[in-house]
Amino acid sequence: MTLTIKKMVKQNNEKRNLLTPENKTYYENMLLYIRTNAFKDEKATEEVLLEMLDHLLEAQKEGKKAEEVFGKAPQQLAQDIIESLPNESVKKIMGFSLEIILTLFGWYLVAWGAPDLILKEGSTIYLGTASVSIVLIIGSLVGLIYFIFAVLKKNAFTSKKKKNKVTWGLGILFGLVWAGVILLNIFVKPFGPAIDIHYYTAFGLGCFLILASYLFKKTREAK
Repeated sequence: MTLTIKKMVKQNNEKRNLLTPENKTYYENMLLYIRTNAFKDEKATEEVLLEMLDHLLEAQKEGKKAEEVFGKAPQQLAQDIIESLPNESVKKIMGFSLEIILTLFGWYLVAWGAPDLILKEGSTIYLGTASVSIVLIIGSLVGLIYFIFAVLKKNAFTSKKKKNKVTWGLGILFGLVWAGVILLNIFVKPFGPAIDIHYYTAFGLGCFLILASYLFKKTREAK
């Protein structure tokens, strides 16, 4: 029986806990490095990672360390594995990108519409300003996601302390991008045709986009 992506990820998460601390660190560094290549077939990637984990667990029972199984150059091995993996289809890449954009844009609308919902006061949208904001949001998000993947991959084989610093740094950068988008909407003079919307419209649309993204994710993981 062929496992779905979701089941493979779940199995991987559970089986990694059976590794010794040293073997777990070694394997998880390779896992992070390999998974941060978004343009490789996701299912094939998870299959290879699970096979590697099973192989390591068997070797561990014989008293072997990960370095003895996979060698002293895990980054080079991980790179060789990446190059052997098939590329993800353009359709799937676009679907995954849409999933991320819907999620983040949905939460943006929820945060923007929450005050109106609480106060039960409608607001006005200026189509010109909204169009520019949407383009900037999508553009900055795509660039930010690509940058995050690149940074995570670059630091996959660094110490845990440095990884934590990188995670905090990326979190701050993510917050600054959102703050920039919000400030843009506050300080830039509105332009374009004006449309009055009900107090629940932005919040409701945000919830709808988040739900749509969730359904996209479930459909992707079920394959």
